[in-house]
Amino acid sequence: MDNLSRRNFSTSLLQSIFAFSLVETLATNELLARPIHLLVSDWMVEVEAATRAVRKQPLAQSEWQGKIAEIFARVEPKDLLRAIDFDRLHRKLKLVGPQEAIIDVEPARRKGLPPELSFDAMIYGMKKGAVIPPHCHRNMVSMHMPIGGALHGWHFDRIADEADHLIIKPTMDRALTIGEVTTVSDEKDNVHWFQPTGEVAYTFNIAVYRLDRAQKFGGRQFYVDAAHGEKIEGDNLRVKKLSSEDAYKIYSKL
Repeated sequence: MDNLSRRNFSTSLLQSIFAFSLVETLATNELLARPIHLLVSDWMVEVEAATRAVRKQPLAQSEWQGKIAEIFARVEPKDLLRAIDFDRLHRKLKLVGPQEAIIDVEPARRKGLPPELSFDAMIYGMKKGAVIPPHCHRNMVSMHMPIGGALHGWHFDRIADEADHLIIKPTMDRALTIGEVTTVSDEKDNVHWFQPTGEVAYTFNIAVYRLDRAQKFGGRQFYVDAAHGEKIEGDNLRVKKLSSEDAYKIYSKL
């Protein structure tokens, strides 16, 4: 076996040992709570490993986005729905009013759940007329994947901050397919917006808050009026910051 072959073999062996060890650790410590614990698979291990890496910063936020897209491209939607117990959990969502409804898949504060879990997982639901209005993020990464119904999505890069406005650049504006991954970070596609195009829409969400623990804030920062921005240099838009109340009022009627 030549040096290159030996190196490839050693790398593959180490990766396999790491993956097996992490699965064993997660299962032993019940990191993967029911029902995901019952259907633990390679993709859950990879998500946990990537999220630990982005927290410790050997993995850049944009690299986490690429890795998450790569992982879920290999996941069959029907397997994901079983793993997150979608059929049972989505029935608990109360789809009323203009806001999205949210339910935890693995509640972060559930009794017996160890604190070292690196991400939160949720199901979002929206009826026709509801919306997730355009908003920006700070000190976090997240993923939304459509898992039911019909959904349109918009993404924007965050170019610059002003006192009462953001400068953003459109990067996506289209209908999303079931199982398609969209992600946000401080580095890429920081602003997003989702709207059902049918009677209902559901997404599976993974969120990693407060990447930098030294910062007190990490999450959805504030809303912006992305649909009514002032076009400036190139494709950039200057968009006004909105209150939560105004954002839902405006965007639930579009």
